Amino acid sequence: MLVSPAGGAAHGDLVVVQWNADAATISRRLRLGRRLPEIAPRLPLAPVIGGDPDAPTPFLVSRFILGTSGRDLLGDEVAASRLGSAVGALARELRTVPTAGLRLSRRWADPIPLEAAARRWLDDGRLSLGSVTSRRLGRAIERIPVELGHVEPVFAHGDLAPVNVLVRDGAVVALLDLERARLAHPLYDAAWWTWIIQHHHPERTRSAGDAFLAAAGIERDRRTLGLLDLLAVLQCLEMLAGVPVRASAERREWATRVAAALPT
Repeated sequence: MLVSPAGGAAHGDLVVVQWNADAATISRRLRLGRRLPEIAPRLPLAPVIGGDPDAPTPFLVSRFILGTSGRDLLGDEVAASRLGSAVGALARELRTVPTAGLRLSRRWADPIPLEAAARRWLDDGRLSLGSVTSRRLGRAIERIPVELGHVEPVFAHGDLAPVNVLVRDGAVVALLDLERARLAHPLYDAAWWTWIIQHHHPERTRSAGDAFLAAAGIERDRRTLGLLDLLAVLQCLEMLAGVPVRASAERREWATRVAAALPT
């Protein structure tokens, strides 16, 4: 929601007010929104003005940034390629963000706890996934210690998707919704971006997807593509596990996405 003016903003400035019933989400957004500009000033972040995770309805207030949602730039090949290049360059920058003191989740930072978590997610989702998909996922999970080990974890946005960037004049001017930020494998954000494009905008896989990888400095060799696929299916499995059991339709949708994301 846009409002103007607000405390902490100059008279007449537009601000964005976001409400979320989950106080922890608002708390993380507040913490990272205040800390990241100090340690990573080159990141395009909307300045956080204030907020209150303890309010009856927790909220966050940030300065309005004029830009076009990345989702609206996927209409043609040229615009999609430019978007992919801009966000890929941003992804490269995100990997260099200092992480000391950010209190980020480490679940994805080490293959041993990640494997254990993935097995819990699989157990949670077996009824929705079915036996065939569950067996294939079990084999994929077995690959985690070998395939995802022996690398230093980096800062990851956690939900790097077209909807979470604002673009103006060909550059990303705002990176949105940081509540899923975490320490993770260096390919984590790239895996999610390429999966989002392939699943929701398959006609832009080569433009928005390949341009992203090139700008992010990620080779398209067979091993790397396999790692991207593995990380993507694990992220989809985590999303399935996060859906309440009572939301049966949403769980079926994520189960379908997990099955589709499994490498052939």
